[in-house]
Amino acid sequence: MQLPNELKQTIDNNAFCAIATKVNEKELQNHLMWIDYADNKILINTEQGRKKTENIRLDPYLTVVIFHPSEMYQSWEIRGTVENIIQDQSANDHIDFLSNRYLGKPYKRPKEVSWEQANIKSREIWEVTVDKIISMVSRPQEKSTSE
Repeated sequence: MQLPNELKQTIDNNAFCAIATKVNEKELQNHLMWIDYADNKILINTEQGRKKTENIRLDPYLTVVIFHPSEMYQSWEIRGTVENIIQDQSANDHIDFLSNRYLGKPYKRPKEVSWEQANIKSREIWEVTVDKIISMVSRPQEKSTSE
């Protein structure tokens, strides 16, 4: 499925997202995350060995809600499937890319300190195939007046 240009621009402008994964049949887990995309896939970068990484291996379906960074009434819900998990150096490089985009510096360290010197846990990238996009654009409601 094609990602709308407006959504790509929003992600490029440091949008945050909330991802929901299934813990079990009755429970979901939600996380606020940085987000990226490549081609028409959503990319989620996370630390290896976290609960959400276990969740996604048991059930690859997730929901991602992306929030426009300056228009609080504009968001997108993406329902999709984690089709591929990348667990090599490119995942660590990608979190540095995201950290530089969001924070202006490498991930959890000064520029002169290497990944190994900082002893940071390895990362993984989830490539999410988009099954459905729901655009949610609304206008703020007027404040109600006192009676």
